Amino acid sequence: MNQALVSIVLHAIKEQYVSEKAFYSSQLGISSQSWDRWKKGEHGLKPDNMQIVAKLFSDYEWMLVQKVARNADILPEVADEPVREYQFLKYQIAKKWLTSGLASMKWLSIEESQAEQPVRKASITTLRLEANYDFWSYKDIINLRLPSVIRQQIETKKVDLLAWMSENDPDTIQTMK
Repeated sequence: MNQALVSIVLHAIKEQYVSEKAFYSSQLGISSQSWDRWKKGEHGLKPDNMQIVAKLFSDYEWMLVQKVARNADILPEVADEPVREYQFLKYQIAKKWLTSGLASMKWLSIEESQAEQPVRKASITTLRLEANYDFWSYKDIINLRLPSVIRQQIETKKVDLLAWMSENDPDTIQTMK
């Protein structure tokens, strides 16, 4: 298994679930031994389970994950920090979409974004950006998972989202979580 892919998946699980165990036991239905062997690259997951792993991401995000994983095989700087590379790309693309007016945005509440409350993290807010191309069911989505305090800052202080994004980068956001 590509270690860059594993690192990005583990980061997504950490963002969305209370623990790795909550994810692999409730969503994949596998043992800790199977999960550890997958993380070490000793064996793969069943196709159905890989589909569940892919659902940690939007289709567009999953495409970015694949590109980062591929580039990690070629570029040592990406291999060293694949999660940072993935987050950086997501963030830069989101800024470009917002600047160009290509995307609409909406905040997802905990109820909308986290149906299985006991295993999902409750302290994050999701900012969903959707680039719609006016073809039925074809739109790209980027979900930025942010600490709830960021949403409050933007909404209560009336800080413009683009201004906020210009002042903050993915590394800054990660330290807020």
